[in-house]
Amino acid sequence: MGKRVLIVGNSDGIGLALTKRLIDRGDHVLGVSRSDVASLGAQHRQHQLDITASGFYEKLCEFIAADQVIDVAVYCAGIGEPFGTSGVAADTDTIRVNFGGLADTVRAVLPGMRERKKGQIIGVSSIGDLASASAPAYGASKAGVTAYLRGLRRPLGALGVRVSVVRLGFVATKMAKSDFRPFMITPDAAASVLLNVVDQAPASKTHPWTMHVLTRILSPFMA
Repeated sequence: MGKRVLIVGNSDGIGLALTKRLIDRGDHVLGVSRSDVASLGAQHRQHQLDITASGFYEKLCEFIAADQVIDVAVYCAGIGEPFGTSGVAADTDTIRVNFGGLADTVRAVLPGMRERKKGQIIGVSSIGDLASASAPAYGASKAGVTAYLRGLRRPLGALGVRVSVVRLGFVATKMAKSDFRPFMITPDAAASVLLNVVDQAPASKTHPWTMHVLTRILSPFMA
């Protein structure tokens, strides 16, 4: 019997690619996304829910309770706009979706995992989890994701729950809006990275490493 995996943010891009890969290998997926996703078979259940909507946490808890057991929770949801594109107010949604939704997801799955003394939580962050003048809310929210999950690993590990953060570079999705996108990978390649994390549960996974090195070299000029 495969694992039962919750994926928040799986209507397209990395989340959808991961959903398909998990189902193909025999796992069961409970998906939650703002946009609807067509059924992918008996191993797939999908719920439509906006992370920014009032009552997101309560609804998520209902979905999890109906599914009974979540072995792995993967948070793939993410948004981001260049600073000033939609006004500073858009920053609130960016931080809410990228970081607040993750915190709600951890809160929702943790009681069951704690009771069973096992489970796994994975969050998709970014190699761009740095101060950024071009996208300050995005950089801040992803820095929060990275720091939060790294901080949770030890206390939750003592409860039997493994925590991993996956830091990706540019992925060929609607999120990749920059004119400069070196070392960009496909959503399926990103899903392969996540599958490895599901199986191996490292504390942190950064891919591609070349993008990490380039970002660290350029970071003094980004803020």
